[in-house]
Amino acid sequence: MEKINTNNFDFLRVVFAFTVCFSHLIELSQVEMFQDYIGLFNTRLAINGFFVISGFLIVKSYENSKSLRSYFIKRVRRIIPAYLFVILLCALFFAVISTYSIGDYFLHRQFWKYLIANLTFQNYIEPCLPGVFSNNYLCVVNGALWTIKIEEAFYLLLPLFYWVTKSKKNKTHIFGVFVYLLSILYFNYFVSVDMYRIAKQLPGALAFFMCGIVLYKNFNFFIKWKHHIILPCLFVFFLEQYIFSIHIFKPLAYSFMVFYIAYNFKFLNHFGKYGDITYGVYIYHFPIIQVCVFYGLFQVYNPVFVSVFILLLVVILATLSWYLIELRFLSKGRKERQKKLLSS
Repeated sequence: MEKINTNNFDFLRVVFAFTVCFSHLIELSQVEMFQDYIGLFNTRLAINGFFVISGFLIVKSYENSKSLRSYFIKRVRRIIPAYLFVILLCALFFAVISTYSIGDYFLHRQFWKYLIANLTFQNYIEPCLPGVFSNNYLCVVNGALWTIKIEEAFYLLLPLFYWVTKSKKNKTHIFGVFVYLLSILYFNYFVSVDMYRIAKQLPGALAFFMCGIVLYKNFNFFIKWKHHIILPCLFVFFLEQYIFSIHIFKPLAYSFMVFYIAYNFKFLNHFGKYGDITYGVYIYHFPIIQVCVFYGLFQVYNPVFVSVFILLLVVILATLSWYLIELRFLSKGRKERQKKLLSS
């Protein structure tokens, strides 16, 4: 168990979070000098990487939980507090920059629609607040939150997955293949009809989550053969991602690539020693960028300096969020692991 817990997932999640952050910074700022670099930050791969890691770590959490209730409590404590904070913070304080008066803002139907939709993880129903960011490239308050509902769905589906398979190894593998194929078919169908926004939702994202589960359930096998498996995976990924632009074996190949990085490069093992800022970076960066765009900072000041300022602000807010909000709600075992990591 010690071997499985010694990994680079903290490092990978930070990389994925900042990949999404950089991509949104380029898109939302609309700074011409940044546009040539958008291809360097593939948000789709970053988000899929999160899904792979979720599959791996959530199944570990489930199997280490004393009960179903304990499992769900741990998931709620990890996700909900900071999520509620960012939703309520934006909803309340963006009244100051709204084109509506304070009274009209809080009485506006769109405000309550936004609040209810986002508090129930249905961000797509109302992503904007009344009179907020109406002159920005997008009026969306926090466009990164759409993946949270998928994560929540994963948490709910995992116990169902265990119930269906009843821990029988052969049945588990058969069911895993079935779910993978279903996900691939769903994704490719909606891409073929030019509906990518639907394709990337459930069950299109399930292939990566399922691969994470398979990697955990067969950990010893994949660790033993990792140096032999990685080259075929790199080859398959390169062909599907950059040559044929298809989505068949890519989730398998990419998932193992994430796994391979997680269990190599030992110098990255203690990357999260001083705290896990990943979630904070992910949920706070979008509204911070939007505020800077709203005030025209990219036009008034050097865009590079503004970008550095945004990144520093994101890191500071994410760090404060970790220590003042997220860490307080974690389970006792998770807090002890954090202390152990800090003392190492």
